[in-house]
Amino acid sequence: MKRFFCVLSVFLMMTACAKTTYRTMSMEGMPADAPVQTIKLLAKNCEWTPNKVTVNQGSHVILEVESGDDSYYNFILKHYKLMFNIPAKETVTAEFYAADAGEYEFGCYVETGRKYVWGGMVGKLIVAAK
Repeated sequence: MKRFFCVLSVFLMMTACAKTTYRTMSMEGMPADAPVQTIKLLAKNCEWTPNKVTVNQGSHVILEVESGDDSYYNFILKHYKLMFNIPAKETVTAEFYAADAGEYEFGCYVETGRKYVWGGMVGKLIVAAK
């Protein structure tokens, strides 16, 4: 009986993980001549450095997100539909088109079923209007 529950638990975890869609690009509507801005973020000791970044509206943003310690992090920027994992001591590159001016939260999330909640590491992306 114990083995049955163990196998069932593994199956349910695999099924839940399979439903998560990871995405490192969001380029809808980007013109070919969009100016490029590169932003570097460091996740270390459960903090983002910097925790506030500004880009210009209409930019092709290249986001380089690094885990600066032995911790595994994840990243979500809901407005631009970016979501990905950052393995320990590695860097993940993501790209998006900053089409909409405004202030948006990004952060490390905790997956609770089909809902994502902030895991304590929250930063702010400011897309400055043209």
